[in-house]
Amino acid sequence: MMKRLMTHSLAAGALMLTAAGMSPVTAQDDAGEALSEEEQVDNGLKNFGYIAGLSRGCVAENQQAAFERDVLEIHASITRLLGVDRAFLFSAAFGYGTSVITDNENCVEVLRQYESRSEKFRGAAQGG
Repeated sequence: MMKRLMTHSLAAGALMLTAAGMSPVTAQDDAGEALSEEEQVDNGLKNFGYIAGLSRGCVAENQQAAFERDVLEIHASITRLLGVDRAFLFSAAFGYGTSVITDNENCVEVLRQYESRSEKFRGAAQGG
């Protein structure tokens, strides 16, 4: 049973890499060393959370509640698939992203990245 859960967790982690826009084969650290699958998943979650946080600053005030619900749904899915430790990485990066002021001209790209990553995540989380 434990091996089955671990395999499911690693498979979900690989899906998260795809959603975060990272390739599990080519991911490297700053020194050019290959990252383990665990490190890749963690970095992917941090990047996804950061983009989500930046995006919140780009969303119109009357759309922020709906955007925050969307992020909470993603967080809940991460919790179910990968556990609370990894969901914390996502939420901590989201919080940091909300503290960064994004120029209006960069908002289009930030929102595009968020939409792309959230669509990939939803597809991966649903097994598609």
